[in-house]
Amino acid sequence: MKKVCKLLLLMLICLLLSSCWDAKQLDDLYLVYGIGVDISKENPERYLVTIVAPTVHPEANEPKIEISSEGTSIRNAQDNIQNKAARRITFANTKIFFIGEEAAKKGIGKHIDSMLRDPEGRGTIKPVVVEGRAVDLMDIDPAGIPIVSLYVSDLLRQSNETSTIPFITLRVFHNALKTDGIEPVIPFIKYGNKPSEFLVNTISLFRQDKMIGKLEGIESFAFIVLTGQVQDGFITLSYPLGDIDEYPVLTLRVKSGKSKIKTEIKDSRLHIYHEISLTTYISEYTSSESVFDEKIIEDMEKAANLHLEAICKKLIKKLQNEYENDNIGYGRYVKVNHPEYFEADDWNEQFAHAVVHVKANVRIQMVGTVQ
Repeated sequence: MKKVCKLLLLMLICLLLSSCWDAKQLDDLYLVYGIGVDISKENPERYLVTIVAPTVHPEANEPKIEISSEGTSIRNAQDNIQNKAARRITFANTKIFFIGEEAAKKGIGKHIDSMLRDPEGRGTIKPVVVEGRAVDLMDIDPAGIPIVSLYVSDLLRQSNETSTIPFITLRVFHNALKTDGIEPVIPFIKYGNKPSEFLVNTISLFRQDKMIGKLEGIESFAFIVLTGQVQDGFITLSYPLGDIDEYPVLTLRVKSGKSKIKTEIKDSRLHIYHEISLTTYISEYTSSESVFDEKIIEDMEKAANLHLEAICKKLIKKLQNEYENDNIGYGRYVKVNHPEYFEADDWNEQFAHAVVHVKANVRIQMVGTVQ
C-alpha cells in the first residue's frame, strides 16, 4: 500500500512540474502583426523593413511600437530590427505583408521565399502592395483600431467577400509563381480622401515576381468573374425602357457564379472558350415600368450579358495587348489539353495571339421589392 501511495504522489508531482520548457510571457515578446518592405532611399541595393506590434505593457505611452531597419535582405533587416528591440520579436501572429510599390516592381520572390522558410512564417499571411511606400501606411492610426495591420486584414477580407479583390496569401502567390500557365496577382491598396482612409478595389499584376501594372474598379470585378472567384458584388448598367427620354439604372446583385473554360486548336490557332454563369437578383431599378413581365426580365438578362461580356473582353484584350501577361491562368488548361502546343517559357506570347471567346449567362432569380 505504501508503494502505491508513493507512486501516486510521484505522478502528482510530475504533473505539477509539467510545462513548456521554452514558453515565454507576453510581456517578454513583440507580437508582430504587420511587416513591410521598401527600397532604401539611400541605397537602392538595400531594403527598408518595418514591423508594427502592440505594446501589451499597461504603462506604455503608445498602443503600438514601430521599428524599421535596413538590410541586404528581409531576413538581414529583421535581424537588425531585433538588435533595436527591447523584447524578443515573434512573427507567429503576422497577418499582413505590406509591399511598397517600388519594391514590388523590383521583385518580391526572394522576400516571400524567406518568409515561407522561416519556422515562424505562415503561408496564410496576406500580401498587399501599397501605393507609395509601405512604411508611410504602417505609421497611420485608423479610427477605432490602433494597429493598422488588423484594420487592413479586415478590409482585405471584406473586399474579397464582396468580389472586389481575389483571395491571396503568401502560399497562393508562391504557388502561382511556380506554376506554368499563370502569372500571380496581389491586392493593391490606395489612399482615400483622408490619410486614414484606404481603398481596396485594385489588383496589381505580376509577371513572375515583378509588378507590371494594375487593374482598377470594374476591371477588378471582371477579373474576379473570369477567375471564378465571384461570391457577391454588383453589376450596374443603363437599361432603357419606357419613355424614350428615360434611361433608368439597373443594378443586379450577384448571388453566385461559375466559370467554365474549354480550349481548341483550330487551323493552327489557339481558341479559348470561356463561359461565365451568374445568378443574380434585382437590387435597384429606377424605372417606373413593372418588372412582372417575363419579356422584360429576358431583356434585362440579355442587356446584362452584353454588359458583362463587354467588360470581360476588354480586360482580356488589355492583358493580351498591353501587358502580354496571362494572370487569369488560361495556360493551365492549354498545358493539360494541348501539351504539344503549350510552351512554358513562351506562354505569355502564345496567350497574346490566342482567340478568346467570352459568353455570359446571367440569370435573374428574384426581382426584389415591388411597388
